[in-house]
Amino acid sequence: MFSRNDRLKELYRELVSKLLREVKDPGLTGFLTVTDLALSVDRKTATVYYSILGSDAEREAAGKALERAAPYLRALLKKEVTVKLVPTLVFKYDETPRKASRIDELLNKLDKERGR
Repeated sequence: MFSRNDRLKELYRELVSKLLREVKDPGLTGFLTVTDLALSVDRKTATVYYSILGSDAEREAAGKALERAAPYLRALLKKEVTVKLVPTLVFKYDETPRKASRIDELLNKLDKERGR
């Protein structure tokens, strides 16, 4: 059975993903994906991990846009869920997709070198 924190974490992750589509900010260019959400033990802070396909400049612009949009998204969350305390949203870029891509490149390079 899942704990309340686990259920809230999944609910917030789904809602933030959905609500991000409503954000109209020119800094949000590229393909943005919410990869994970970590909820603090006291449920006052939700760290939203995201990845974005695009250049480093687009990634930086998206980070700033998400920081600007955080209070708006929190207000939308308050309308969607009925809990006593809706957490403050903190956005962090998730390096995992970039690291996975780099590992794939290295493995492919090794395969080609061995296949000579």
